Amino acid sequence: MNPSGLTIGIMTINGFEFHPNARFRQEAAKRGHGIMLIDPYGMGCMIEEGKPGVFMADHPDLPDLVMPRQGSPMGEYGFVLLRQFDALGIPLKNSLEGVTIARNQFITLQHLTAARIPVPDTCFVTREDNFFRAVAKLGGYPVVAKQVDGMGGDGVTLVNSREEARAYLSSRFSPRKGGLVQAYILPEDRMDVRLLVIGNKVTGAMALTPATGQFKANIHQQGRARPFVPDRQQVKMAVAAARACCLDVAGVDMLVTPGQRARIIEVNYSPGFRGLEEATGLNIAGKILDHVIKPGQTCR
Repeated sequence: MNPSGLTIGIMTINGFEFHPNARFRQEAAKRGHGIMLIDPYGMGCMIEEGKPGVFMADHPDLPDLVMPRQGSPMGEYGFVLLRQFDALGIPLKNSLEGVTIARNQFITLQHLTAARIPVPDTCFVTREDNFFRAVAKLGGYPVVAKQVDGMGGDGVTLVNSREEARAYLSSRFSPRKGGLVQAYILPEDRMDVRLLVIGNKVTGAMALTPATGQFKANIHQQGRARPFVPDRQQVKMAVAAARACCLDVAGVDMLVTPGQRARIIEVNYSPGFRGLEEATGLNIAGKILDHVIKPGQTCR
């Protein structure tokens, strides 16, 4: 595909119209490399004569490395495919272990807690009656209900009353997957921060403000971004969070409240970066590519 440089595979269900994919292609071309978009559902896995293999309708050749960027909703087949790439000796950037951890928000919080990194008080429930018990343990309404595999603010619901809880449970709650329940903090009482960790450094950071009438600050939810300069403790916490989740590249979402220690609320293995590039003027796509093409991986 690209005889003069590397072929960098991006595992994604999106095309080049998707901002990160377009930016990666642009920056890869500047460096003499090519980008191969890998739709996991368009690829087959095989074991032939005792050896692993894959076959793709659109790509006869294999990539030199793979960046898993399908996001939290990745299904079981995505993990089968990542294991197949690993068996073929194709480096994964991020690691299979990191993707496995970060795909589930509560498993992420478990790993952060084990590393003594502060997180919000959170209940994980798989039954409707335990949802109401969780509300009581967290001090009552309002609470924030989250899907375990949500991303970009999707699957996050503000629940203000028992009536709203019943409506949420009947329409959005999946007992098979379970869900998270957290206490709600008003936007004016908190600052939402996204820090991008690449390797052992925070490469860029932004503070996010919810749009008028909204409670979610995500760029995907029309949140407004501005540059943010984290202090030494926040940088240390973000890098430690990425390490705890076995990620070399991670979007670390932090909640900062006056008079309290910052807390990590989410770690994303395939962070978008349109807002961060626009807010800071940094070439985030280039910085990520420069890191992933280096040999070696921190966590497997």
